[in-house]
Amino acid sequence: MKEVRVKTPALSDGGWTGFLPGGVPLNREIRSTRKLSSGIIKDIATLFHPAPNSLHNSFDLAKTIIKMAKDKSSAERQSKPSPDVILRRLHQIKKSTARKKLDELNQHLLHHLQLSKKPIIALDFTIRPYYGEENPTLVSDPRLPGTNLGIKFAVLSVVERGKTFTLKVRQVNPLESETKILEEMLNYTRRLVEPRLILLDRRFYSVKAIKLLKSRKQSFIMPAKRTGPVKRLCEQFKNREIPPTVNYTVKSPSDGVLIKLTLVERETEKGVEIQLFIGDRELGPEKISEIYGWRWRIETNNREFEKFKAFTTSRSMKIRRLYFLLSMIPYNFWIITRGGSEYPRAYQFKKILKLTLKWISAEIGNISRPPPTPRIFENSPVDCQPIIMPSLKSRPKNFSKEFETFDNPQTTTTPPSKTREKF
Repeated sequence: MKEVRVKTPALSDGGWTGFLPGGVPLNREIRSTRKLSSGIIKDIATLFHPAPNSLHNSFDLAKTIIKMAKDKSSAERQSKPSPDVILRRLHQIKKSTARKKLDELNQHLLHHLQLSKKPIIALDFTIRPYYGEENPTLVSDPRLPGTNLGIKFAVLSVVERGKTFTLKVRQVNPLESETKILEEMLNYTRRLVEPRLILLDRRFYSVKAIKLLKSRKQSFIMPAKRTGPVKRLCEQFKNREIPPTVNYTVKSPSDGVLIKLTLVERETEKGVEIQLFIGDRELGPEKISEIYGWRWRIETNNREFEKFKAFTTSRSMKIRRLYFLLSMIPYNFWIITRGGSEYPRAYQFKKILKLTLKWISAEIGNISRPPPTPRIFENSPVDCQPIIMPSLKSRPKNFSKEFETFDNPQTTTTPPSKTREKF
């Protein structure tokens, strides 16, 4: 493809000249992300299927969606395409199609991130507020702002330092068990990476979940619940009657599973506190406490998604779910651009993305598209043939003058009636 140079003003005016912290030229950063940005837009464009003669093609829609995510803007603030067109096209996307396409795009992005051979991952749940009518797929949470209904998502993420890449996001129904979600996420993870450790919260503290992890030979760390037997072990640990790591059996009414219970002493404002962790191997109190602290990075990820999520006041659960799923793509793109470092910051990355979109638009803007087919009547059951104007050679010499006179009868001294008759 022939390179197109985009003439832009200086960095202070929104151009692409300047430097990022560390002395990295901004134009180099834009060039390095241009190819990947173009691929992202083209993949998102496959979600839309406008007619060949539509005024706005799938690339226009995908570029607008990325722009909305970048600016945290809404569809109602867009002009080309119009808000009605954007929302109508988004409603036409099937849930299964969106999940499949976004997972494929995310897998492609993962190849551009240099990860360790066996990274540490984490699985967490997040609930986003919903202000529409009740739906069986919604969950109840009184902590949500202005509502007690929310859309629950399971988020699977790498939690390596500087490389908190989100592997998968999916909606969770209230009747789905944590063990089912965990099994699905483990199956998905094995197709991408081989995690050496998965960090979980107390919601997965059950015999079924632990047995599932041990059957997959998947190492794990999660906090232990303070049941009666665990509290007695804490008292024995305070009296130095047992070591920091002991064998412990997690029990259910009909089953049980043997694991390692680690007790860690921490000094707090209220005094010495004992933290409890379970896992499948002995790592030592200090090490296991340090590694589990990485799990908070996925909590940060969930908040960072808001920086790349389009704004909406829609009461449609489909739109809200789709916006959250789409926010994963620019967020992961940002993580790839950082490459494990602290820069660019989110606002700097948005500046790079803005200029990259301009660059790509200039390249693809020259692609011709078929003109829309005009219709005489809006609801005509039969498509009308396009009105073909005569060529310049076949037009009479006074055609242009007469047409101008017909369009603007007040600009001529000829009466309007005579002008129309002449035409």
